Amino acid sequence: MFFFNRSQKTASRNFSDIIVDMHSHLIPGVDDGAKDVADSVQLITGLKELGFQHLITTPHTLQDIHPNTHESLKAGHSLLHGKLPTGIHLALSSEYYLDEQFSEQRNNNAVLPLTGNRLLIEFSQISRPHDLEQQIFEIGLQGYQIILAHPERYLFFHKHFDYFTRLKEMGVELQVNALSLTEHYGKHIKAVAEKLIEKDMIDFIGTDLHHTKHLEILKRVPLSKHFTRLVDSGLLKNQSLLNS
Repeated sequence: MFFFNRSQKTASRNFSDIIVDMHSHLIPGVDDGAKDVADSVQLITGLKELGFQHLITTPHTLQDIHPNTHESLKAGHSLLHGKLPTGIHLALSSEYYLDEQFSEQRNNNAVLPLTGNRLLIEFSQISRPHDLEQQIFEIGLQGYQIILAHPERYLFFHKHFDYFTRLKEMGVELQVNALSLTEHYGKHIKAVAEKLIEKDMIDFIGTDLHHTKHLEILKRVPLSKHFTRLVDSGLLKNQSLLNS
């Protein structure tokens, strides 16, 4: 449960109400996020200044573009040992794309889950996987809890909003991007993110931070009434990941 003094001005709020960022791209040189160690440290310092204390970074695992492995991600993570700003803990997971590599890694126990055996997943934002429900079922049978990254960005769901209810019925947790509460991805995606919050469907919020431009945009997010509503709802599970 999150507590907030409602007499406090919204403008003074920051991400310290959330503490944990569970979606970012901070490992140097492994995907389209941080380019090198210096870049990583700059981004991590920026997140600390926004109010975060615990970061679970989730670089892409995507076989055709970023074919990361358990070993490559841990090697990148080790480059940041001893270089973090004081008061910041950096844990490691991944944002897994629903592809053959992800299936093989699960079958070989070579994934990096978050607390609660959770896996952050994504798929094409343009075309819904034809066997999506079957894949969700199979992942669950393997003992994993799915968190769907940025559901507001899957364009094919926008005209079928009720499918989000179907996902929740299947036990899928939903993670909204903080950036979606601005017009960074466009007005329509912002509207869908806000509707998901209004219907109390969001379980997690993450920055999806890739670069310093995102840091500047994130500074505006705590001014959003939907951010305030989400934090005050008591529904966010970010702090349940503190053991990651």
